[in-house]
Amino acid sequence: MIATVLWERTLHQRGGGSVFVVGPDCVVLHERHTRLVCLERADGAVRWDVPLGSWPRGLVLAGDRVLVLPQTPHLLSCIDLRTGASLWSATTPRWTGNLTVHDDTVVTGGWRGYTPMSGLDLADGGVRWTTPSPVTSVRTLAWNGGVLTGSGHEAVLLDPADGSELARWRLPDPLAGPDAKVFVAVGAERVVAVCEGWSLVTFGLGADEPARLGSYDRFWEVGQIHGSVWMLRSGGGVLAVDPADGTSRWSVAADRQILADPLRYADGLLVADANGGIRRLAPDGRTLAGCSLRGRRLDALADAADGSLFFAAKGTFGAFTLTPEARPDRQDTP
Repeated sequence: MIATVLWERTLHQRGGGSVFVVGPDCVVLHERHTRLVCLERADGAVRWDVPLGSWPRGLVLAGDRVLVLPQTPHLLSCIDLRTGASLWSATTPRWTGNLTVHDDTVVTGGWRGYTPMSGLDLADGGVRWTTPSPVTSVRTLAWNGGVLTGSGHEAVLLDPADGSELARWRLPDPLAGPDAKVFVAVGAERVVAVCEGWSLVTFGLGADEPARLGSYDRFWEVGQIHGSVWMLRSGGGVLAVDPADGTSRWSVAADRQILADPLRYADGLLVADANGGIRRLAPDGRTLAGCSLRGRRLDALADAADGSLFFAAKGTFGAFTLTPEARPDRQDTP
């Protein structure tokens, strides 16, 4: 397998999965510490380049709009994806974090308990609702007709239109901290939550009570792929478990830290390490092939619906392809 870089752009800052989003025909990314840039996916050409402010706490695509929540200034901005024009901005309290879009509502706030949570109209930024006081929320998730939030032992599904409570669950373990990805949707009606003590808990809209799937070795990222919940282990490697009962489905050992989230690729997946190594895996975790994006300290991989591949690295962002390695023709012995 050979990795070929199609185009690459200097960021003048560290890359990372939190500073870019992939759209239907473009990529929007934060760079130079104070700019938001839209690049054409085909060749990396700049579509637009606008001032933003400092590192974004949230960056979300919503149809033909980009929502961005920088640390400073204290503004939630809505930008036209086609032109880069500002459609509206809304002043936010200092330390506002968490950003989720559900249909025509933008939900913000609750990060570390510093601010209230609010729902804003996606069309014009008008405030639809605000909690009467600051609340504490883990990273929110748009799921099953609502916005999933929570803290401690409580998970709550809010109606994005008015902030009312649609459902509430009492979890056997307290939810993990406010900065990590906590909720992973594993279907239309089930969620796996990361809790303290490196445990996973499953809950949903059915009659079953929330259940602990198990406690695992320390991990620092979690997600869902091919019907399994994966964990990037802090000591290196990946563990994938069954979201129904927490049993191990497959694992990948690594002698160096895997930093990029596993991606769907063909009928399997891709994983990458900090030194630029990329492995193609079968659905059961077996290594099928490997290659390297040489000279790059990888932070994240991303893909698009059509199979396009992207990387964020130390100082750069780019697009790449993978192709099978050519085999020499076999010579028949006379």
